[in-house]
Amino acid sequence: MLGAGALKRSTTILILPTVIFLVILVAYPTVYLFYMVFQSFNPLFEVAPHFVGLQNFIVFVNDPEAIYSIEIMLFLTAITVPIELGLGILLGILLSSKYLYGRSILAPLLLIPMSIPAVIIGLNWKMIFFTEGPLNAILKSFNIAPQPWLSAPFGNPFNTIFCLAVLDIWQWTPFIALAVSSGIESAPMDVREAASLDGASEMQILRHIILPMTKSVIIIVLLLRIIDSLKIFDIIYMLTYGGPGSITTTLPFYIYKVGFTLTAAHADLGYASLLAVILLFIATVLVVMILMRMLKIEKVIWE
Repeated sequence: MLGAGALKRSTTILILPTVIFLVILVAYPTVYLFYMVFQSFNPLFEVAPHFVGLQNFIVFVNDPEAIYSIEIMLFLTAITVPIELGLGILLGILLSSKYLYGRSILAPLLLIPMSIPAVIIGLNWKMIFFTEGPLNAILKSFNIAPQPWLSAPFGNPFNTIFCLAVLDIWQWTPFIALAVSSGIESAPMDVREAASLDGASEMQILRHIILPMTKSVIIIVLLLRIIDSLKIFDIIYMLTYGGPGSITTTLPFYIYKVGFTLTAAHADLGYASLLAVILLFIATVLVVMILMRMLKIEKVIWE
């Protein structure tokens, strides 16, 4: 048998490849990202980055498009995540109901929106929202004037944002529903039976026993959806490309324009790095605030 020292050495050797892999793919890019925050580099005109100090911060403060991209990103998150969470919990309760027939068919169908590549989703929904697409055809059949869904400068700018919100809700509500359904079904049956024997109704069991027991699942999917909603990019790229104009340009898409297409007014890889750090900071603050709020509620409940 191996001694304690030999076992420790062998364990270290086994995890060493994983540590090296994480350092190469996570630690180094993160450190280099913060290094680039204080650099300026436009590969179209320069061969190497050069130090500019706090210049990128000054550019950000005076960049209205960057400020707008943060606002529209937070606005979309504030619209989509609560609706997805509410609908997802309701669907999850429905899926776990003993009165629902055909669950084995319905659950796989809910996986379809998540399993379709973003490119296909964007192209399909672009056809749906097209001026002469099926959505406007339905509106015409009810004598409602067609809407310029993806042509905000010629109509209501809210239409384009509404389209993105609907698409995001359609795609990710099933994810929350399946997660909540799994959490509900994992609740111990003996607890439910004991509550039922004590005279609790099914609604009381759901409200006071089942949902509190699935709280950890709900918190996890909420955090995942907030983080994913903040970095939404692929659907915007395929559906609107940040337009019309810059109406749907969220912060991740603006980072892409600044750092990769170099078509923005302040095209620069150093400035794009600063915007990426700001996105990381916003996501971290939101996650920490939610966790602190949940822990505070938990403390109040148990005290």
